[in-house]
Amino acid sequence: MDEYLSGDQLYRFLHISKRKMKYLLENGYIPVIDTGKKTYRYRVKRCDAERFKDRMEQDAGFLRELKGRFGISNSSQKSTSDYVIKDDERKEFREFLARLWKKYPDALPAKKAAELADISPQRVNELVRKGVVYGMCVGNVQYLSKERLIEYIADNCRGGKLVKRFRGQGDKL
Repeated sequence: MDEYLSGDQLYRFLHISKRKMKYLLENGYIPVIDTGKKTYRYRVKRCDAERFKDRMEQDAGFLRELKGRFGISNSSQKSTSDYVIKDDERKEFREFLARLWKKYPDALPAKKAAELADISPQRVNELVRKGVVYGMCVGNVQYLSKERLIEYIADNCRGGKLVKRFRGQGDKL
């Protein structure tokens, strides 16, 4: 019989905040049983929690898209405001990404798409699952539409190295 951890036990086991734990559970980073109850809402298999903790400790880039999101400091909010794409820049930013990625095929493997977009592979899979970005499996590899990925990034960009390059701090194509 599988041993389960409650949400309270899980955040302590992983050494993370309750807020971060809730986000990770609700966004599919950790397999969970959501009972829907007000108390003892989450149940996670101990083996899943241990696997997740091992990955957190061994993979330095794991969860990097969440860096600064759960801190209490306002300084991280100030620094990311420089990397927000304004409405009047979106078309130009799309064209920039199209030029930047022109050497890549129209159907990008999910791993390459995650690398180019500077997001986690889990986030790429979530975007495909939700239908935000078109994806298709061929064999064991999932491919994404480069054009739809560019649209998504330009419409939802909230920071990162792509905007930094776009703003001229590395725009040498």
